[in-house]
Amino acid sequence: MPGFFFSAIAIVAVAITMRMPVTSIPPVLNLLGLGKTGEALLVSIPPLCFSVGALIAPTLRRRFGEERAIFALVALTGTTVALRAVSPGWALFLWTVVACLGIAALNVLVPSTVKERFSHRLAPMMAAYTGSITLGSGLGAGLTVPVLNGSGGSLAVALGIWMVPSVIAVALWLPQLRIARRAAPDHSHGRPRTIWRNALAWHVLIFVGLPGSLIFYGPVSWMPQIYEARGFDATHAGYLLMIMSIANFFGNLGAPILAARAADQRPAVSLAVVLAIIGLLGIIFAPTGTAVIWMLVLGAAQGAGLSLSLLLINLRAGDAETAARLSSMAQCGGYLIGAVGPFVMGLLHVATGGWVMPLVFVILAMLASWPSGLIAGRKVTI
Repeated sequence: MPGFFFSAIAIVAVAITMRMPVTSIPPVLNLLGLGKTGEALLVSIPPLCFSVGALIAPTLRRRFGEERAIFALVALTGTTVALRAVSPGWALFLWTVVACLGIAALNVLVPSTVKERFSHRLAPMMAAYTGSITLGSGLGAGLTVPVLNGSGGSLAVALGIWMVPSVIAVALWLPQLRIARRAAPDHSHGRPRTIWRNALAWHVLIFVGLPGSLIFYGPVSWMPQIYEARGFDATHAGYLLMIMSIANFFGNLGAPILAARAADQRPAVSLAVVLAIIGLLGIIFAPTGTAVIWMLVLGAAQGAGLSLSLLLINLRAGDAETAARLSSMAQCGGYLIGAVGPFVMGLLHVATGGWVMPLVFVILAMLASWPSGLIAGRKVTI
């Protein structure tokens, strides 16, 4: 029991750090002096790096083992967050890339560790893992501007403070290095390309890319600026982003419950897509006084999209080896699709001078994902 407890605490501590470097940027994005094109590029980095990380994580696991790799990656992420905080202008891009590549590998390695260590308590530990990511995401979104104001307007403090959770996570993870466990043999070398020829796998990838990735990274990157353009100050716009991030948690929990009670996952898929569209329409057309409602709706849809994406990867795979290859394919391609969201939204804002067309773009992406989601939601396996 003590070993279980300390391992669980260490995993939660690591998970909390895994979105803070991403969500702490949008609330102060317009203070970085990058221009609209530079801002669009900066907020596109995380999902693009997450795509690459889906490919490099298995190599890190084989070479160093999960425990050592996670320790090094959390330390690397914390260090680069600190360096980014004191880096002017375009140097932000270099350290953001390095930080997000570290997080990208953690996206693969930490769930693998959870499955390996807590197979008898997998559901509650996965809930704790995703909930901790959501908590860290919300803290980064909601507290960056208050820290900025409390530090006399210091961007270095406002961005650098998110190194502290990484330091805590490194300290809590240190005892895990005593566990010398070899990675599982990699049996995929004989047929690494087969999964890419499977039509069902592509539908899973599309769902991971749109309701699982783009719906999060697109709106979360620009939401503070969307509401600042509608008259909110930076602090309240950041709070709205925090509310949206926290609402992810309820979608994370609710979508798998709905999916488990139905004959297949199509009802849950449809609900996630419809909620996303309703939330986006509310942001466009509803009075600003109702902003919290639409943040809750959209946040729940984002959480549902992410949890369903992970669920579909596991349920559509017929065995463990296929699940590993499908996960690598879906995350690599899916996060690459997700990277398009922030960038296109930024370009559409520059072109139109407003935020209606960027949000319409996300609505159209959700509609485009619906057919693939319905196909991926059927009770069949690869």
